[in-house]
Amino acid sequence: MTKEKSIEKLNELLKGENMAAHIYHKTKNLQQDAQVADMFARFAKDHRRHAQQLKNRIKELGGTPKADMDTAKVMAKIKSIINSLRGPKHIIKQVYNGEDKGVHAYEDRIDELDSKSQQLVKQIMNEDQKHLKNFEKRVEQER
Repeated sequence: MTKEKSIEKLNELLKGENMAAHIYHKTKNLQQDAQVADMFARFAKDHRRHAQQLKNRIKELGGTPKADMDTAKVMAKIKSIINSLRGPKHIIKQVYNGEDKGVHAYEDRIDELDSKSQQLVKQIMNEDQKHLKNFEKRVEQER
């Protein structure tokens, strides 16, 4: 894998991490359910850390981190606000789907990364899969 290809893919993943951190941070403040708000706060912190890890790796490779979130950020924020008003069950479903898409984004790009970046991505994916398990437990509680 070339450094340039790894930098490009890591920047794509960085964009997703920043968007996830932003959505979790914004929606935690809209929650009336303290347990969900706490879970979202923890996940926002995890995604900020992941974003920093990706930025550091991009810099190690000689690249410049790019994390523009553009219209996807705005649309996700609007959808999150609407779903949070509908209750924890709706917002949990939305963010679960977003988290799942994030894991798939990593899976889709991992083979295009250098070996050190692959190790970092595997660690991040493992944490994100734990997030999904937490969501599944919470959904079970809602039933």
